[in-house]
Amino acid sequence: MSSLQQRLPLLMPTLAWVLGIALARAEGMSYTVLWWVAACCVLCIAVLRHRYFFVPLLLGICWGSASFIYDVYRISYDDTWLQPHLSVQATVLDVQYHPASARIRLGQVHQTIGHQSLHGFVDVYLYGKKPPSIGQTIQTLVHVHPPRNHHNPAGFDYEAYALERHIALVGSIKASWQMLDDAPSILEQARVRIQAALPQDKATRGILEALLLATRSGIPIAIQDAFAATGTAHVLAISGLHVGMVAAWGAFLAFFILTRREAWMVSLPVPRMALACGVVLAAAYATLAQWPLPTQRALIMLLFACLAWFWRARYSAINTLCLGLICMVLWQPSAVFSVSLWLSFLATLSLLLWLEGGKQGSVRQAVVGLLQVSIVATVATLPLIVTVFGLLPVWTLPVNLCLVPLYAFVVLPLALLGEIAAVLHAHELATWLMQTSAWGIELGNQGLLWVEHMWGGRVHVAAPPWWWHLVYGVLLVWLAKYWRGARRMLGFVLILVLYGVLLVVQPSHVRKDVWTAWDVGQGAATTYVQAMPDGSTHVLVVDVPGRAGSRFNGGTTVASGLRSMGITHVDVLLLSHAQSDHDGGAFRLLASVNHVRALWLADVPNNHHNRTMRAIIHAVQVQGGVIRWLQQGDVLPLGGATVQVLWPPRGFAPNNANNTSLVCSVGLANGKKVLLAGDMERQVERALDGQWQAYDMMMLPHHGSKTSSTAAFVRAVQPKIAIAQTGYHNHFGFPKAAVVQRYQAVGAQIYNTADGAVSWSPDEQKAKIYVDDGKKHQKKNAALQWLQLFL
Repeated sequence: MSSLQQRLPLLMPTLAWVLGIALARAEGMSYTVLWWVAACCVLCIAVLRHRYFFVPLLLGICWGSASFIYDVYRISYDDTWLQPHLSVQATVLDVQYHPASARIRLGQVHQTIGHQSLHGFVDVYLYGKKPPSIGQTIQTLVHVHPPRNHHNPAGFDYEAYALERHIALVGSIKASWQMLDDAPSILEQARVRIQAALPQDKATRGILEALLLATRSGIPIAIQDAFAATGTAHVLAISGLHVGMVAAWGAFLAFFILTRREAWMVSLPVPRMALACGVVLAAAYATLAQWPLPTQRALIMLLFACLAWFWRARYSAINTLCLGLICMVLWQPSAVFSVSLWLSFLATLSLLLWLEGGKQGSVRQAVVGLLQVSIVATVATLPLIVTVFGLLPVWTLPVNLCLVPLYAFVVLPLALLGEIAAVLHAHELATWLMQTSAWGIELGNQGLLWVEHMWGGRVHVAAPPWWWHLVYGVLLVWLAKYWRGARRMLGFVLILVLYGVLLVVQPSHVRKDVWTAWDVGQGAATTYVQAMPDGSTHVLVVDVPGRAGSRFNGGTTVASGLRSMGITHVDVLLLSHAQSDHDGGAFRLLASVNHVRALWLADVPNNHHNRTMRAIIHAVQVQGGVIRWLQQGDVLPLGGATVQVLWPPRGFAPNNANNTSLVCSVGLANGKKVLLAGDMERQVERALDGQWQAYDMMMLPHHGSKTSSTAAFVRAVQPKIAIAQTGYHNHFGFPKAAVVQRYQAVGAQIYNTADGAVSWSPDEQKAKIYVDDGKKHQKKNAALQWLQLFL
């Protein structure tokens, strides 16, 4: 037995157990391959007798497979749930508020006619009406459908997110809801009293709701962006950091009380009782927050951190935490792919290291120990943060060193006392404590916003290749093994700096020009990336849709797609006209790239007077971008291409805002032409009759509506490729069948972004639709077939 195995006997079994569950639950790993891996494990156990690794690997595969099939069972349903107006009864489990809507999570859902029950949950959106409260039983009409991904490169896997949370269907409420039972639980009554004591200021109230009730939807987007940019987003989640803080304060207070009498100190196991009180307080804290998934994981890790402290004389803390990790993925196998699990694990380990360093007694040594733990945690989590958030948190070390103590010693203790006072009906005391806690939050917010606007305060980076992470990890292991003390910390800092510099200067992956029409639902978003001779890229973005106040929309989709190409800037943002399905995502695009150099708009009254458009103009100017007002007849250079503005005339003010859309003809370097038609309708098509020419590629006017694409217009432009930008199963029925037939009649190849993002290179004759590789959900589909067969 090796020395490592003697010191950490659970290390290899833990790695094997986690690997087995990961293999079993990975959608890219087919059941055929998985069975072969399991067979090899059995062979190795029987012949090589390497039970130390292969037994937990085989057990992990078995448990991961069983849990995956159970999760698929939770989201299974039959076709009766897909009726247009389905009457259901359900219990409200959660309500998340958004600027124009509320997302309601329903559990114990069953149909009022037929009484069929759903095993999983339903997420529905309610627009323009007051939502029900958590704990109420309601009856309403819903229109639901299975969760579906937007098919884009580097897109968010919403289907996997729904599977992990047992969300079977999503949709909207189609009528007013009727309350059947309004008997709120004791827990919900306590939450209502806590909310009543919160301050009215939106930013501080939203953060306190996140800290105490695990509801982050009330935090202003600008504040959430500031936390993300500075690497402190973990402060807003009830995970390892906050659960550890609550437990530490509970243990400290219990220890303080129990040491007031000498008899107690002699007769009672004071340290153990103090730790137990800390765990109980953390559990109560998690209960008021309704046990979100990160909190469940954090509390399990806390329990094993306490065990590590109890057993510190006999076992290594890392060994005990390995046991905790085994139990964590045993309890929640889906957590093996969760970012919050690994952040909680590292936070718990860091807390243990910090406490051990604090025993030396010196304040200076404690501060140095905290700094060292912060450096180690930053070094360990940086690749994960960069990959998930696409941000390089340049100032994360100093900001965390300031913000974490502020929340640990001011904000959270006062908020917890306020929470306790609210639960005990001491409303005035609770309000005062919450207001005092809010003062600390406001101080932290102002500091974050100040840092965010400093040099390097918000640096977007593209995801590095996998081998960067491998080299980075090898360097870290080498430093940890052969360097000691301050020299090791210096090495860690140098690696951080080197890694950050390489991220910033890494080149794009684009080697030829490419047009991309993105799958953004019912809306329009197109990019044109030109590969310049000097190796740089010139980026045009045409329209980005989004709902008012949304944080994830067409803007974030386009920015994520550009980052997948190695691009973090936009040279020109062209917004065809002032409608949310074309300009609503502009704010998120501006916040998700390093800079937008120019904004091109039609010089029409609708753009000058529209409130949203004026806000977009201001945001671009704050970033240093230039505003260019376009009118009919303008000809502008665009990298190696040329843009000719066909419409509208300056000052054009029709009754129909669609006809204020910019209509542009883009001449490419190789002589091919592209038509950007916006939402123009037949009046504009007729007004430009005689000016149309044949195009190699075009975006269908007005998403393929019958108000556009007249027969004369289609015969005049004769596109080789025509792309409809529509939402999957959109209720408008776009693109209209008659419109599609007109383009097909002139020999056009028709593509629809509802099927996935469409990309086209001017050097190619056909476009490509981005779809899943066929393996992404084959395991889930196979499990569904088995369930239908046997159940």
